[in-house]
Amino acid sequence: MFIRCYGKVAATPYTMPYTGAKVYSLEELCYYIGNNIYTITEDFFTKSLVVWLRDEADQRVLSNKLETMITNKNKLKDLVVTILCACDYYKEHEIRELMRVIDDIVSLPLHEKSKIRADNYMRAGLYAKSAAAYRKLLTGAYAVNFTPEAYGNILHNLGIAQFYTASFEAAERDFKEAYARNHSAESLHHYLYLLLMQGRNQDFERECIEHGMNTAQLEAIRERFKDVKSKVQVRTIDDEEIDKYKEELRKAAGSAI
Repeated sequence: MFIRCYGKVAATPYTMPYTGAKVYSLEELCYYIGNNIYTITEDFFTKSLVVWLRDEADQRVLSNKLETMITNKNKLKDLVVTILCACDYYKEHEIRELMRVIDDIVSLPLHEKSKIRADNYMRAGLYAKSAAAYRKLLTGAYAVNFTPEAYGNILHNLGIAQFYTASFEAAERDFKEAYARNHSAESLHHYLYLLLMQGRNQDFERECIEHGMNTAQLEAIRERFKDVKSKVQVRTIDDEEIDKYKEELRKAAGSAI
């Protein structure tokens, strides 16, 4: 997408803390905030953003103002509107609408805000932090606030985090329990792929049959798994190869969140 920039285009981009997306100008920063408003929290406004605005985007006045607001622990709405009003990327009515969305986010119950924070850790690849946050949601006082489906979705995300930080077995258990609660095909497929990853072919076939899959569906899942596996040549058992192998198989299973 083409974004018209009237301010300086930075030589060095700013990398977003959660998604890894890169922006090169104040206008691109505004576009990113507007299009990811549900993931923006106070944690988004960091010292590194202040420095980038000052040194790379040539926004010294905005940088100084934002730094003061962060120090004074201003509200999220104030931080967002300060950046959005620093250029003319959004029209006034669009900024008002984004402020309405922020009001909705701020009014969310604590368990929903905690879920957003955990999801942001996941997006940033901070799997250990996301796993800890998801466990707290599942076992703490907030757990009673989630519907069975929502609880299952959190278990699904915990499974993704466990995949990276714990073991296939731990992730498998999470995906299996997630499916029992949310009845999501994605959770079921993650569970089945993990059975194949562990070489548990008989368990895989039994589970497919128990979940009403016919032979064609079973073989389709198996073939998809084999296709991905064949693209990864694991020649030595070193960390780099294992990480590559896990990443390819993760892609076969689908995406998180």
